[in-house]
Amino acid sequence: MKKRWIALALALIMVFSLVSCAKEEPAETTSEPEPAETTSEAAEAGRTGDVNGDGKIIVGYISKNITDPFHAPINDYAKTKFDELVADKTIDEWTGILDGETDPAKQVDRASECVSKKCDYVIILPAEAAGSDPALKNMVEAGIEVIVVNSMTASTSELAMCYVGSDDVQAGEMLANWVIDQVPDGGKYAHCQGVIGNSAQIQRGEGIAKIMDANDKFESTGDFPCDWQANKASDVASDQISKHGEELVAIICDNDDMSSAAQKAANNADRSDIVCVGVDGNQGPLQMVKDGEMGATILQDGVGQISGGIDAILQSLEGETPEKLTMIPFVLVTKDNVDEYLQS
Repeated sequence: MKKRWIALALALIMVFSLVSCAKEEPAETTSEPEPAETTSEAAEAGRTGDVNGDGKIIVGYISKNITDPFHAPINDYAKTKFDELVADKTIDEWTGILDGETDPAKQVDRASECVSKKCDYVIILPAEAAGSDPALKNMVEAGIEVIVVNSMTASTSELAMCYVGSDDVQAGEMLANWVIDQVPDGGKYAHCQGVIGNSAQIQRGEGIAKIMDANDKFESTGDFPCDWQANKASDVASDQISKHGEELVAIICDNDDMSSAAQKAANNADRSDIVCVGVDGNQGPLQMVKDGEMGATILQDGVGQISGGIDAILQSLEGETPEKLTMIPFVLVTKDNVDEYLQS
């Protein structure tokens, strides 16, 4: 009996020894190593300019509108350039022209589309300084690099990657100085305003007031909101001519749609002596300058502005930091230099 217990104890000792060895020296596995990232995936993972890290470069474009003569060539240039950048694989996609309809609420909606599409960069041409600002804020909060072009929103300086535009206060000053040069004896003038709240409307008005208020030979008959629209400016011109007669010597307009319409209304009323001038340098007003129907326009290089905005994206894609603020100069266009800017 004693021998049986001794044998059983020895057997148990052998079992515990085997179990202990098994725990200390686990058997080698034959599982295969995890596959490495493919070359293209690895390359895309660290791609410069891929803001959201999804391996693609997607650009959004929110227009101010797709209808007015100033913005049409801007939109055309953007479409051509972005199509080229997709074709040569500099970027993977772009949204096409998202129409802001000159409506800040619509631009906020378009911004949401850009967030949903996971855009890395977005160019926006704001409709209003305050009203379009939530569009900028929402995109920046989503991690998008935003380039503001043509006019500023309230927080552009703080939030946007950069701004490309022109000095609208300077434009207002140029408008006023042209009127003073043409009518040195002074008189009454009216001011046709763009969309109230747009930064260009605000700043051009500041420039006009700065020069005209300092000249005691001129008297303002009022600032008239015309929303950049030709028909409204034409109505203002007719009304002011009727009210003030020969005392009215000038109509200063925030853009050329309005100035050309105001000048036509004055000319039709046999008051071609009234000086009408505005900003943009669209082809219609330039032709009027060429034909002697209007004295001047202040040309705003919209294509130069959008080109600068696209260049900022390309610089960022190269790992460079774009200039925070880029100003494209305005140009006074008269009969002496109109041929440089009038398309044949």
